[in-house]
Amino acid sequence: MHALKLTATIDSSRRLKLQLPADTPEGEAEIIVLVDEDEEEEVKVVAKGEVKPASSLRAYFEELDRQPLSKTYTREEMDAYLAQERASWD
Repeated sequence: MHALKLTATIDSSRRLKLQLPADTPEGEAEIIVLVDEDEEEEVKVVAKGEVKPASSLRAYFEELDRQPLSKTYTREEMDAYLAQERASWD
């Protein structure tokens, strides 16, 4: 895997255009976009079926952390699940 670090501008239509170096291989690529939190637009948080604004992406993740987990698993349950999954590979 090869990493490139570029700076780009996101326009009002949320499009991003990049010019990659000539030696960049063709094909699929994983793209990670890092945005300064000060410049982020409003983020929506869905909690208990209600959509409400979050002041930032950080606030979104804090709200997400406050949500109850739907199910927790014991170590034994996880081990059994993984053993069953691995057995299906053969």
